[in-house]
Parts: sequence; C-alpha cells; structure tokens
Amino acid sequence: MMTNNDMQKNKDEIDFGELFQILMSKKLLVSSITLSAAIISVIYSLYLPNVYLSQSILSPASSQESLSDKLGAFSSFAPAIPGISLPKTSVNKSLEGIERIRSYDFFTERFLPNIQYENLVAAKRWNKANNTIIYDKKIFNQSEQIWSEKPTNQEAYETYTEILSVLQSDKTSLVSMSIEHVSPYIAEKWLNLIIKNINDHMREIDKNVARNSIEFLNISASNTNLAEIKSVIFKLMENQIQTLTLAESNEYYVFRPISSPIAPEKKFKPVRSIICILGTMLGLIIGIASALIIHYSKSKN
Repeated sequence: MMTNNDMQKNKDEIDFGELFQILMSKKLLVSSITLSAAIISVIYSLYLPNVYLSQSILSPASSQESLSDKLGAFSSFAPAIPGISLPKTSVNKSLEGIERIRSYDFFTERFLPNIQYENLVAAKRWNKANNTIIYDKKIFNQSEQIWSEKPTNQEAYETYTEILSVLQSDKTSLVSMSIEHVSPYIAEKWLNLIIKNINDHMREIDKNVARNSIEFLNISASNTNLAEIKSVIFKLMENQIQTLTLAESNEYYVFRPISSPIAPEKKFKPVRSIICILGTMLGLIIGIASALIIHYSKSKN
C-alpha cells in the first residue's frame, strides 16, 4: 500500500517529467526566443560607447592648518579681549574640500567656465582614430555648432555628479577621486582641473579670511593699552601671517596627488561579456515561461 509520501513523490516525478516533455515539444519556441535575446544583447552591448575612468589617489595636506584651527588655540583668551570673537574649530580640511568639490557652487564657478559645455552634456562617443568627440545630434549639432536642445546648468550638474566619484578612506584618510568620460583624455584633463581648482579655491578662502583677521586685529591692537591683551593680539596676527605664507608657498594646499591622473588605455565599462550572458539567460527564462503559458492555456481551453 502506497503512503502519502510515496504518492506525493510520484506526483512530483510526473510533474517534472511533464515539464520536460512540454519544453521538448516547445523547444523551437524556447530556442528562438533565447537566440533572439542573445543577438539583441550582443547588438546592444556593441551599441554602448566605451567609457574611460581616470583616477587619482590624493593625500590630504594635513600639515596645513586652517585659520580657525590656529585661532582655536587662543579661544581661552577670547573673554578677556573686548570686541574680539574667535571662530570655532573648523571641520577637517580634506572633508570640507570633498564637499566643496561635490557642491553646485564649485561646479558652476570653478568647473563649468573651464570646460567645453558640449563635452559634458552631449558627448556620445569618442573617435580613437583622430581623437575627436562625436556628439548627440539631438542635443548639439557639431558641424554648425548649434544647440538643438541645450541642457540647463542644473541638468549638467546632475551629469557631473554621476561621472564624479570622491571617496576618503576611514583607515588611511587618503582620497580616491575619479572622472568617467567617453574620452580618456578629457577624463584626465577634467580630473587635473578639479584637483587644481579645489586647491586654489580653498587657498583663496583662507587667504581672504586671514587678511580680514589681520586688519581687524590691527584695529583691535590700536584700541587697547593693556600689554597682556596686545600680546595675545600680536600672537594671533603672527598666526594669520603664517597662514598667508603657507597659502602662497604651497601649490597643493588641500590635496597632494600620490597617483596623478592619466588617460587610461583600457575602457572602464561596459563589460560586454556580462551583458551578453545576462541577456541570453533572460531570453532563456522568457522562452521557458512562454512555452509553459502557451501549453497550459491550450490545456485549459
């Protein structure tokens, strides 16, 4: 006498056998869909343009102290100096630099004015033979140098954030920065541009703050006759002069390249083999599902 488990086992075996027979009877359909998906995935992968990644490893210029870091050492004297309010310690300079690089202000003021706009928003692929960019005609007419539909700065900023990557290691504090583009030479050029401009930008900020502080401290010193307060003020001025000196003498004020950007010879993406494999597998799944749906639909009717 067969138990319930034996009956269930036989039922499962019959189901798998039936499934195999269904697929064999519909093998032409399954093969056709799988082959079609494989061909489509190959064509699609070949249509995708090569994208190149230029990368640089940067070391934070930790030897450079920010203005507020230097002033912070004298915060205990602040209550004793009438009219002088010392700033609080700033955030880590490298973290500030990273956030500035990602900001819309840096993009519009320091990045956009130094590039060709069409290379950011309309570049379609790169012609390796003559090192030229082929543009999307729906956006930019290259032959006539006319915009068909010019993206706004905010739309361009979205593209900027997509192709830019800035990451700092928690263990080493080293910063990895990279730019993606269809042209390896533009990727290299833009990455060098960002590194130079963030150093120049933050140098100018600290220099302006230091100059304003020196001017204010000079006025404060002339308005007091207390020797102790004047001594503190002159020490603060000394630190601001040091800030100006360091800012003028250091090319890499915030980030110093350990590994400089290069124009890569090998593409970063797409990985066409994976696209073809996934496309073929998807086609096989669709083919099997279609065969089963057709079979059971006819059986039901």
